[in-house]
Amino acid sequence: MFSVVAIKCYAQQTVFGNTFNESNDALKGVFITNLANSKTTYSDSNGLYKIEYTQGQKNILKVEYKGYKTLTQNIPKLFYDESFQLNIQLFSDTFEFVSANVKGRRHNDFGIIINLNPLDSRPSVSGDFNDYIKTLPGVSSNNELSSQYNVRGGSYDENLIYVNDIEVYRPQMVRSGQQEGLSFVNPDMVQNLSFSAGGFEAKYGDKLSSVLDVKYRKPTKNRAGFQIGLLGSSVFVEGVTKAKERVGSYDSVRSSFIIGVRYRANRNVLNSLDAIGIYKSQFTDVQALYNYFINRYARIEVLGNFAKNRYSFEPEYQETSFGTLERALRLRIGMDGQEIVDYTSGMGAISFVHNKNFNEFKIIATAYSSNEKEHLDIEGAYQIYDVNNSIGSSGFGDVRNLLGSGYFINHARNDLYFNVFTLAVQNEKKMITFGNNSKLTVGAKYQREMIEDRFKEWRYSDSSGYNINPFGTVGQDIQLLDYINSKTFITNNRLSGFAQFQQGFGEFNQGSFIVGTRVLNSSLNNQTLVSPRVQFYYEPNKRANYIISKNSKDSIPQYKTNILLKAAFGYYYQAPFYREMRNFDGKVNTNLNAQRSIHSVAGMEFTFKQKNRPFKFFAEAYYKQLDYLVPYVLDNVRIRYYAQNSARGYATGIDTRINGEFIKGLESWITLSFLKTDERIKYLNNDSVEVESGLLRRPTDRRVSASIVFQDELKTNPDYRVHLMLIFGSGMPYYLGGSARYKEGNVIPSYKRVDIGFSKILIGGKRTKIKSKVFKKLWVGADVFNLLQINNVISYLWIKDFQNNTYGVPNYLTGRLLNVRLIGEF
Repeated sequence: MFSVVAIKCYAQQTVFGNTFNESNDALKGVFITNLANSKTTYSDSNGLYKIEYTQGQKNILKVEYKGYKTLTQNIPKLFYDESFQLNIQLFSDTFEFVSANVKGRRHNDFGIIINLNPLDSRPSVSGDFNDYIKTLPGVSSNNELSSQYNVRGGSYDENLIYVNDIEVYRPQMVRSGQQEGLSFVNPDMVQNLSFSAGGFEAKYGDKLSSVLDVKYRKPTKNRAGFQIGLLGSSVFVEGVTKAKERVGSYDSVRSSFIIGVRYRANRNVLNSLDAIGIYKSQFTDVQALYNYFINRYARIEVLGNFAKNRYSFEPEYQETSFGTLERALRLRIGMDGQEIVDYTSGMGAISFVHNKNFNEFKIIATAYSSNEKEHLDIEGAYQIYDVNNSIGSSGFGDVRNLLGSGYFINHARNDLYFNVFTLAVQNEKKMITFGNNSKLTVGAKYQREMIEDRFKEWRYSDSSGYNINPFGTVGQDIQLLDYINSKTFITNNRLSGFAQFQQGFGEFNQGSFIVGTRVLNSSLNNQTLVSPRVQFYYEPNKRANYIISKNSKDSIPQYKTNILLKAAFGYYYQAPFYREMRNFDGKVNTNLNAQRSIHSVAGMEFTFKQKNRPFKFFAEAYYKQLDYLVPYVLDNVRIRYYAQNSARGYATGIDTRINGEFIKGLESWITLSFLKTDERIKYLNNDSVEVESGLLRRPTDRRVSASIVFQDELKTNPDYRVHLMLIFGSGMPYYLGGSARYKEGNVIPSYKRVDIGFSKILIGGKRTKIKSKVFKKLWVGADVFNLLQINNVISYLWIKDFQNNTYGVPNYLTGRLLNVRLIGEF
């Protein structure tokens, strides 16, 4: 495998770089030939090589090493004043660690790198690439319909997402997963992504929990692909235009483009819910990335996105059975009305990038606009029954006693408009200091936010056919359970900047450290924040493996285990955006301060072989001190904040992961995470005296999370594959809001789900005999979601009976569902 790292100017043209094996250990004595001029060379004890380049000829490197596969690589046409840096990774003859659909590998930041192939064949009920993220260590989600996730005890609002260094946003008003639609990131356009669950660098922005850094592809050839299924479809087209001579970084590409279109219709999924009615969901997204190379050093990049997510529901009837074997209950609701949710957003960004002599300068201008509407009028009449649970009786499972009845109306006219404009500059300089690699990165950003919110909603509920006045008075007035009517317009200006320095150390570059800090000022509350951060990495066996490589006479030396130790410490602030500032009554607290999380992280990684295939074990332990927290409650995926910095707490846990090729060429992994996160909340008691609660579980306190992603193929015919995904999450607390948040709440049962997918390559496989002039590859897939038909609970509906007893009726997620897909690439 080859990786191009940089191009540098020299008086004499050369090709140079590093040689290393699949464990990232340097290889001494690798024999390299330039077939254009028959020049040869060997890599030195540090794995370094340099060979002469010949102008005017096609330069091809041939790389040979005993016990390893022989490789060849074309070298692009070079200008007269430059040379080419090419790093070479060799794989032994006994196995090959090839790039599968998803690949996790070590990276020099505090995170995991994942490579994605377009038109992936894994099962996904949401059709969203974030299903990959949900199976990573420290990540938790209990809603397969949503792209949202929480990390190490944080909320859904605490995660940064970047696409090509541009921060992206998600809808603010979404209540439930079925309303959410498509996330911003289009998986068909992704080259790779880096995910960090904590302890990330200062170059990343101001959120408390995690960062997802996505890089879209820069195409090098013309191609297209499509995916059509019962739940939706997608298509992408990419291409290049050539110049007469090389103007890009690596070849003669003058410009490149990639366009992706997605359509999702979840009606078939939603029909498996308990609420019966007319579902209409149409989620559409169009994205395009264009690169134009001005010359060999400079390029312009344009990224555009338009998304329209519309969800409509006309309810008719709902029947939910719940309770235990000792006491089974059933709720029946007759409903009428309509719910319409419409999220329309657009984003445009233009970047200028100049890269010369190991120095990259970038200017990015971005405009993002979102228009969110939530209009609903739902009325219903309910009855709750006792169910016959006498096993063997003729009426087993039938309702028998009416326990309560009532009537409700839910009304909302909510409209939110927000626009975000940013201008950012960043410079990255790679150097050699103290004899080792180093890098200095600095950046600054101006951001302007304009938010207009019209928030109006009320709820009416009665029990036993009459409305109970909560104040005990007698009158003819209709008493509403909730009533909110507010209008808000907010303008906020943010100035932020960062600087970080990375330095390698050790005779054999065994370690490195990164020191940096961020500064942020917000005009809305006039708060200035300083966030120092540091990361440390060390490979204790790297020096010994260099010596073994130098002195060993074996074709495959017996190296020590490749171990990476790492640690991180830093301050992470999250300035309020909008939702944190709005309380239950719709009032906005513009004086709200930023929340703070102090991360302390320590971890290790090591590689090992099983049946001559490489695997990697990953483990991290962390402790986060949480201050100035804004308490909240979760209802499905809707977050309701108290809009006060009234809580403090902590989060601690351990994340582990094993990934590798259980089946050669197919990446699989197992993750297991343990978490405990609590908080104390200050509030006014009935006597208007400020008190502090005891330690309470935070709403995302999921103690155990586990996932298994496994791929297999038929030994006799590898064109038949199976993809299995198992997810488990222990029970989480569920709070009702109001004063109920200040004491221990209820618990949502554990989340358990099994999805399985089968695929068959029709064209372009190892055993396929069908030839096509149109398709490079064509395959068909069948997915079974929620294979075991497990009723997972996402929230509760609270119902009273004739005795004024309250029952929590569970809202279940999707049931078993079949999906069929046809996938092709041109």
